[in-house]
Amino acid sequence: MYSTGDQIVHPRYGAGTVVGKKKLTLKGKTRAYHIVELVGERGEVMIPVEAAPDMNIRPAIEDLTVIEQVFALPPAQLSDDYRARQASIQKQIQTREPEPLAQALRDLYWREQSEKLTAVETKMKGQLMKMLSYEIAVICAETTVDEATRQLTQMLTKMVQTKEEPPAEAAADG
Repeated sequence: MYSTGDQIVHPRYGAGTVVGKKKLTLKGKTRAYHIVELVGERGEVMIPVEAAPDMNIRPAIEDLTVIEQVFALPPAQLSDDYRARQASIQKQIQTREPEPLAQALRDLYWREQSEKLTAVETKMKGQLMKMLSYEIAVICAETTVDEATRQLTQMLTKMVQTKEEPPAEAAADG
């Protein structure tokens, strides 16, 4: 299913590169595994080959275009009700897909410029930064997670500097 060198995003462990395959025998049963080296020196994970199609693993983004396109769009006006706001952001995080992740980060970052985020929202923003930074680090050769985080922060700062207030009637993305 995957080849050595493929860059993937595991729904639980995040971004990594397939570095090979390995067969292991446990309790008399031999299984083949993909070995994935996780970005950010977080070790390796072994994914059973036969289970991989059902694990919601996706290819990593090819470049920063999807993130740049999302950041170029006007931010959504998030609900004033913190429960609704957090539920909407959580739904985007759960997709583990790059576009909704970038939308959620854009919208939280924008809101943070004029209003204080709740502790939960601050945690969500950190989680989104981490998820997208890992993915950027895996696709950009020789870019560390810290450098990817700085790059993402620069993109967000630039976004805020070039945009006006989001329209009050705009609906949340997602």
